Amino acid sequence: MKSSLITLVFVLGTLIIISSCKKPDEVKIKEAETNTYTLLQDDLARSMKKASLVMRRLSRAVKNNDWVETDMWTQELKDGIGFSCVTQYMIENNDISLRFIMLSNQFNSAINKLMLASKNHYPERANLEFKNLVYSCDACHDSFNKEAEGKLDFTDAREE
Repeated sequence: MKSSLITLVFVLGTLIIISSCKKPDEVKIKEAETNTYTLLQDDLARSMKKASLVMRRLSRAVKNNDWVETDMWTQELKDGIGFSCVTQYMIENNDISLRFIMLSNQFNSAINKLMLASKNHYPERANLEFKNLVYSCDACHDSFNKEAEGKLDFTDAREE
């Protein structure tokens, strides 16, 4: 959380400095701001694509009661969405709503409970917490990702 706040302060400080420059430099600065925003969007899209792949792998691991893989993919997901995607979303959007924070907490709670169920080798609990995890992803995407259509599908393509 500290690193996300530091990053946010750094980005905001940079934007304030850029916007206070003199008129002749504005053309170059606007190009730089556009490129920075595009890079942030690309980073977020790349992080979400990776998270989707990890969710599919986690789905398969939970389904097969593969505790080692479940531990590995939950940690990867926690780092990927819990830190990378959420931080990048917060950087892209100036006004973070209370709903976003609540959904982020719901995601973190579900992933922590899934990790605990995996460590204790409780298949029923792991399946329940994975469903809660998917629900938290769906709820966040329904609220904040207007381009996404329908519910997220984390089934493995090889299963079909």
